[in-house]
Amino acid sequence: KVKARVANLRSANPASQPDEAVPVDLVTASGSGLDPNISVAAAEYQVPRIAAARKMDPARLRELVARYVQPRQFGLLGEPRVNVLKLNLALDDLDKKAP
Repeated sequence: KVKARVANLRSANPASQPDEAVPVDLVTASGSGLDPNISVAAAEYQVPRIAAARKMDPARLRELVARYVQPRQFGLLGEPRVNVLKLNLALDDLDKKAP
């Protein structure tokens, strides 16, 4: 399943390089499947595809991703992560404001 997911991600993200590692959290699933966060690497990996789909500058999208990075809990537990729900809501809000 993981190999198939990697192949699907590579084809869906044509800007990725053939030897570029696919972030592990994009090809595995959480226990509940409802985790609202992804790694910063997973968010960055998808920037070219999402920017193209939303017809926006990738640099602007990277700025938004950076805005929704949550640090380690208590400064030491876990890894920095991107709150996808908040990021998507901000992107949707930009879409509403576009002419």
